[in-house]
Amino acid sequence: MRTSPRTPSIITVALLGSLLLAGCSATDRGAGESDAAGAVSQDSVAQDGADGGSGLVGTSVPDEDREVITTGDLTVVAPDPRAAVQAISELVETAGGRVESRAEHAGEDDQAYGSLTVRVPADRVTATVDALDGIGEVQDVTLDAQDVTATAIDLDARIEALGTSVARLQALMGEAATTADLLAAEKELTARQAELESLQSQRSSLTDRVDMSTLTIQVLSQAPEVTIRPAGFLGGLAAGWGALLVALNALVVAVGALLPWLVSAALVLLVARAALKALRARRPGAAPLGGPEGGSSAPGDGGDGGGGGDGDESAHLVGSGGRRG
Repeated sequence: MRTSPRTPSIITVALLGSLLLAGCSATDRGAGESDAAGAVSQDSVAQDGADGGSGLVGTSVPDEDREVITTGDLTVVAPDPRAAVQAISELVETAGGRVESRAEHAGEDDQAYGSLTVRVPADRVTATVDALDGIGEVQDVTLDAQDVTATAIDLDARIEALGTSVARLQALMGEAATTADLLAAEKELTARQAELESLQSQRSSLTDRVDMSTLTIQVLSQAPEVTIRPAGFLGGLAAGWGALLVALNALVVAVGALLPWLVSAALVLLVARAALKALRARRPGAAPLGGPEGGSSAPGDGGDGGGGGDGDESAHLVGSGGRRG
């Protein structure tokens, strides 16, 4: 059987094509395995960072371990506000708290009132509010609770990390071989210690606000009056009347403010007008250079003024006669 000369070339091309396909598939499979391995590695790193960096943030905290800041506003009505303020202060101190601010005012018409800002242990807030009923009538009570557990956990984690960093820097300072290394470590240590102290101060303040709740208490001699405004046509009429009174009051205030200025301006105008009148009266009454009766003769004219006048009149007549002739 005769073999075609093209057969070996065809076989060679087929072998080369199969080898190329096998190489491409292996490359793709290797790249896919490399990407998968990289993804797994990144996921594991992210998981480790989340587990190590966040501490207890991702975990659930029992209710009894949660940190809550409680604040409140209260209004107490008592016949003698000053005595009530003193009694509230003693009550707070008995409960283990303290008074941060205290004010007493006589008021108008002998209506005294007072106010206090007190700090009470968080577990004694309810008992303290209930005990206020024995001092006076509690009118308004507003309590607000703010959960700061996440903030506290974050501060604790940052404080712990900075503490570890400070310890490492102190160890590096002990092992520093040159003065430059020692100075660099000392500079970094100073910055880390300042940040650590700031975080510790924030944590102490947060702990104090959690442990000691803040209550603001207003003590009045009379309950504030509650005005019920009518609705509908009467309500609109009352609102319009009130707006009219407000507008009139504003107009009266404006007139009172402008009145001194208007009076001053009027006085200035009167003075200016009188001065103008005086100037106008002086101008027509000024004496002319020659008197009405000829006055005295000018210097250098030897005779009396009458003769000079007659000469002028004769000269005038002569001139007239000459023209007539």
